[in-house]
Amino acid sequence: MQGNVPVRFADGFSCKQMRYISSTFELSDHSHGAVRLNRIIRSSRHTKLVLGKFAICLSIASLCSVISEKETFADGDPIVRIDTTKGPIFCRVFRSAVPMTSSNFLEIASTGFYSGKIFHRIENWCIQGGDPNGNGTGAYTDPNTGAPRYINLEINRNLHHTGGTLAMARSNAPNSASCQFYITKCPMYQLDGKYAIFGRVVGGMDAVMAMRRGDVIQNVSIVQSQPQQQGQSGGSGQRQPQRGRNTPQVPYEPPSEIPDSNF
Repeated sequence: MQGNVPVRFADGFSCKQMRYISSTFELSDHSHGAVRLNRIIRSSRHTKLVLGKFAICLSIASLCSVISEKETFADGDPIVRIDTTKGPIFCRVFRSAVPMTSSNFLEIASTGFYSGKIFHRIENWCIQGGDPNGNGTGAYTDPNTGAPRYINLEINRNLHHTGGTLAMARSNAPNSASCQFYITKCPMYQLDGKYAIFGRVVGGMDAVMAMRRGDVIQNVSIVQSQPQQQGQSGGSGQRQPQRGRNTPQVPYEPPSEIPDSNF
């Protein structure tokens, strides 16, 4: 509110009226709440038009988010298959957008490290796993040094915490990510810029949503990225991985030098 002029929405509702609509809609007595909500809706001549415009705005915002993110990765970015007790989860790893974080994850996965690890943390917004201790305190031990390996926080500003985001878990220290990862169940944009996003679920969100504490990561395998002419693009612009037994796999070889992502 600026001065004494009440802020009003496009359909003529004031902030006070909108709060009343929200509170009425959320009443536990759904029958009475529905009656009052219907009365309010009928009082506006432009409700349908406003709702239509609102839906269009949401669609445009969603499309812009997909287009922005699609431009951050290349067709050669690999897909990993995470086999779990709740079923397989397929994730595209944004190696072209966040090379350091992606290479760390792909190298660890190629060693078979994740096999037998559990999802130790289940929240209404995420699942988290990959900890050798099974309680959120462990790290990956680098076989070359015999010491825990931690990586610097790598942020790509074009990537956002939408539902199905694959990112590195860490402690309060920014550069403390190691091997633990999490997958979001819903948008968590407040985490943007704080945790390293390095992939996105492209298949198997049903397994993510069904995951429970103690469910096991049976295996993490790196699946060959499908060429453009062989795959049909979905609505999000991301090709769905094949799930057959003959899905080709390519052994992962850690790069000797990891390029800067420039973000």
